Amino acid sequence: MLKDFIANFYELWGGAYLGDFSEQMYNNDLYFSVALYSIIVALILTIAYYYVVDRPGTAKLSIWSLNLLVGAIINFIIAFVSANNDLTEIFASVGSAVPASFTSDMMVFSIINSMWTVLFMFLVSVLIKWKSTNSSYVPF
Repeated sequence: MLKDFIANFYELWGGAYLGDFSEQMYNNDLYFSVALYSIIVALILTIAYYYVVDRPGTAKLSIWSLNLLVGAIINFIIAFVSANNDLTEIFASVGSAVPASFTSDMMVFSIINSMWTVLFMFLVSVLIKWKSTNSSYVPF
């Protein structure tokens, strides 16, 4: 159930289904670990912005946007490296190489992960910003 739910998010309900790559990611339950790490990174960065780096000089839309960009980049790297390492290990265990087409599929997967990161960080920002001393009006 959870496996299907997470896979639907990454495959955009079939709109970004990537054939063999998506099958490998789903069958080996690789979406879950990427989603978990991405959520943790997004939560840490968002909470840090509103409650650790909460100063008048950082209470700006540009700094908040930079925080979102950093989260998107970190989670892009997490998705790409995790998928690459896990798939390399899986294919090596059966004595074959990862198909060359998987590289572009990993890029698409990583971009989708980055987009979900930005959306998640925005939603968390809206929920937790109210108790921030200086940044309670950022992003709006």
